[in-house]
Amino acid sequence: MSPSPIVTGADGSAESLDAVRWAARAARLHGRPLEIRHALDFPALLADGEVPPPEDMLDALRARGRRALRTAQELAAAQGMPDAATRLDPDRAAQSLIEASRTAALLVVGASGRGRCAGPLAGSVAAAIGTHGRCDTVVVRGDRWDEPDTGGPVVTGIDGSDTGRRVLATALVEARAREVPLVVLHAWADEPPAALDRQAVAEAGRRLLDARVPDTGDVEVARVVVPAHPRRELVERSAAAQLVVLGDRGRGGFPGLLLGSTAQALLHHADCPVLLVRTRDSPSVTAGPAVAWTG
Repeated sequence: MSPSPIVTGADGSAESLDAVRWAARAARLHGRPLEIRHALDFPALLADGEVPPPEDMLDALRARGRRALRTAQELAAAQGMPDAATRLDPDRAAQSLIEASRTAALLVVGASGRGRCAGPLAGSVAAAIGTHGRCDTVVVRGDRWDEPDTGGPVVTGIDGSDTGRRVLATALVEARAREVPLVVLHAWADEPPAALDRQAVAEAGRRLLDARVPDTGDVEVARVVVPAHPRRELVERSAAAQLVVLGDRGRGGFPGLLLGSTAQALLHHADCPVLLVRTRDSPSVTAGPAVAWTG
């Protein structure tokens, strides 16, 4: 059986082209084929939700989509993926990718795309995929990830929950593929409850990291325990990282919560790409396709 592809989207925006480049590099790193999609968003053109638009308008949208796909193919080829497949999808971008995530291993989205508002926040498609996607998601953020030889580490945070094991395994895979160090962070709120001794809390954190984080012969691993809020610490460390890996829900999650507060903060404010590991049932990043888009 041939490996599942990494699928990336192109909507013509600069952010989508960043996502194409990132996804193409990921496909090369993980030895997977690449597919590039363009969403035509035909449902938005139905008058009163029923009357279809003129055929010449649809033809113009298809032609624009094919141009966007050709540009994306050229970018992918420049990243070492010359045989990327392409697909025009009549659906909306978010719906198309959420459906694709049922069989994909990874969705890679730009921080924003067409129709975005000014500012640092993730766009509507990125937010929708981060919340409702069925597989792991990367939001491509920051302006340093595309610089050669930055050498920044992969950074992840674990909180002692069972889902942290998959997050750590994914972070190790990414650090190994990039041949960079892995920083594993354990942080707690700025001040522990008065009944708890700060030194005791720190010692408990170090024991957690020693128990959960294996020594590897091929990945340099730094275990870091800090008395700071996880969201703030991860955002700050993202400035020097090339990728932050974290779970979609942590220990504080509750039934019905689709995206934890730390994940939301990183998707909106990180200074590097963020890989959001699904803690619900989903295929592994090493076992299925990845999809990239922007929104």
